[in-house]
Amino acid sequence: MIHRKLACVVIIALTGCSRTPPQALGTLEWDRVNGRALVSEVITDVFVREGEVVDAGRPLLKLDDRKIRAEIGSIKAELQQAEWALKERVAGPRPQTIAEEQARVESAQADVVNTRQVFERRKDLYIRKHVSKEDLDQARKDYLSAQARLKERNEALSELLAGTRIERVEQRRAQVVALQSKLAQLNLKLADHTITAARRGLVDSLPFKLGDKPPVNAVVATLLSGEKPWARVYIPEPFRSRMTPGQTYRIRVDGQESPYSARLRTISADASFTPYYALSEKDRSRLVYVAELDLLDEQSTRLTAGTPVQLLLEAL
Repeated sequence: MIHRKLACVVIIALTGCSRTPPQALGTLEWDRVNGRALVSEVITDVFVREGEVVDAGRPLLKLDDRKIRAEIGSIKAELQQAEWALKERVAGPRPQTIAEEQARVESAQADVVNTRQVFERRKDLYIRKHVSKEDLDQARKDYLSAQARLKERNEALSELLAGTRIERVEQRRAQVVALQSKLAQLNLKLADHTITAARRGLVDSLPFKLGDKPPVNAVVATLLSGEKPWARVYIPEPFRSRMTPGQTYRIRVDGQESPYSARLRTISADASFTPYYALSEKDRSRLVYVAELDLLDEQSTRLTAGTPVQLLLEAL
């Protein structure tokens, strides 16, 4: 409907008083850069005001980040613990630990000697029928248990002397890498809680205020960016074939006395509404094509978005 109304206005401009040059109507625009909330949290800080010019990277507003910071603190603690465990695996057992295990081996050797002696005495006494079969069996069990403990202590000492197995070191190293990766992901999510300016520009709108909780992916800040504004105009069908990107034209801006120079950036290949092949030759003259033109004059930097413009078509 908007395109049809614009088309009618264009046609009126074309068929009006003969002393008025043909015009294509449109509006001024600036490049719009939207900042979106990637998480749904309460806005805790707003650092800029509407109408303020900001540089790229400038913080615009901040969302509540207490939850993500608590999670980061927990992962940092786990990572620190895993890093110390890795260092312990790489360094291997301490001399004190080896000495303690050697002492256990010597104690187990003494137990073997003692239990063997007890078993030998019980066996002699059993032959002379001074002890029962149960006493002999118990002494034998004690002797075998002492031998098993000595074997276990010797294996533990051998493992300490051989050092940490590479498989265990790699397991600890993989755990550290996994926690580092998770921490990096959380830090990226933390950065999402601060909305920054992607480009230098003018703060056009801040739809949410301090204390609001915007939904995920909501636009929370809009910047008008670019060196100069550009014009979006609707070219009548009779002039479409005569316009080529790169050509320079004159544009009148409402409220400005002198026209501005503008270079045609693009012009659409398709009409803004009903396809041309469905219309008669008379109807096709009412078609309009969207064109974009870059303003060239330095004074145009003061112009605001949404201002009506008229592209002068007298040279076509």
